[in-house]
Amino acid sequence: MPRALFALLVSTLGGGTPPHPAINAAPEIRSCQPCHQRIVASFARTAHFRTSAEASARSVKARFGEGHDVLRTGAAGVYFHMERRNGVFYQTGVDSGRGTSHAERIDLVIGSGRRGQSYLYWRNGLLFELPVSYLTGIGRWINSPGYPDGQIDFGRLIVPRCLECHSTSFTLRMDRGAVRYSRPYALGLSCEKCHGDPRAHVRYQTSHPADTAGKYILNPARFSRDRQVDNCALCHSGERDAKEPPFTYRPGDDLDDYFLPPSRGDVPVPDVHGNQVALLRRSKCFRSSPALSCSTCHDVHEPQRDVAWFAQKCLACHETQQHRIADQLGDQLIVWCIDCHMPNRRSNAIEINTPTTRVALRYRSHAIGIYPDVAAAVLRSHGVEPPR
Repeated sequence: MPRALFALLVSTLGGGTPPHPAINAAPEIRSCQPCHQRIVASFARTAHFRTSAEASARSVKARFGEGHDVLRTGAAGVYFHMERRNGVFYQTGVDSGRGTSHAERIDLVIGSGRRGQSYLYWRNGLLFELPVSYLTGIGRWINSPGYPDGQIDFGRLIVPRCLECHSTSFTLRMDRGAVRYSRPYALGLSCEKCHGDPRAHVRYQTSHPADTAGKYILNPARFSRDRQVDNCALCHSGERDAKEPPFTYRPGDDLDDYFLPPSRGDVPVPDVHGNQVALLRRSKCFRSSPALSCSTCHDVHEPQRDVAWFAQKCLACHETQQHRIADQLGDQLIVWCIDCHMPNRRSNAIEINTPTTRVALRYRSHAIGIYPDVAAAVLRSHGVEPPR
């Protein structure tokens, strides 16, 4: 993100009553539905589509009942209380020793809830991250990324680059020399994020329903491999300094025209905001297969979580009978293929911090390769002794 734009954003952190822009609906994909009903229905169940939303009883996955509404910290007397009042959600930081507290409303939800969610609130036309997030799998509140344990702090600014990957579009406007967010905005990722502005396509198809050529719309499947990967790299290539303003990239463009290349000293890591694309590009599979791209294994229109299903993609190039322990494992070889060759790695960005424990989440590495130690651990976890 350009330093000048960031400075303008930071300069707006004055006081005043926080305005709350009018509630917007989820990403508008109904215009695609008449012709693509099955795809739209499936896509609406994906984490991409649900990556952000207005806060509501439906979108907020956290538990607010008694016994599940407090996050205690490592500082004596400092804790956070989460509550729902009259259909509205709040987080309150309390310092009982000083007799002080600070509360903010949960306005937007970030994250589909498959793993967890973070929450944002509006102030003066800007968005800020609330200090407490929720991990869905274990049903626990945790410190939000970027917030230290034991402090009551609600001031982490959400910059446009965050919104570029967690929404379809956001309007940036200038107000007395400072940048603020404004309507219209579209939460979640809709068809437009990968296929471009659909309005001309919808108008044409409405008046020419028999034409199946798909005019006036972008089809990423027809892009070159590099441009296909760039579509995903916009949000899955880690942190890169911007050359152009947020939300200006268009599907099919060269991403390097919008972002500076990563530093040569940067080592890509698998993480929530890690450079998965760089890890994939380092893989022998990617370098040896000119047609291999993200969509070789991933269908963004479908919720995909079954690692055994992904392993079937490996069989397009790899014959299981050539594996040195194929006879020993039999059908289980396919089940463990992904765990051995695309291991889960410890997150450096998201940790569960409590007064007594610190545990990190794990994320799948896209550096496809041979990891003898990982494979041995996977085999032993299933009661199989690895070959020497």
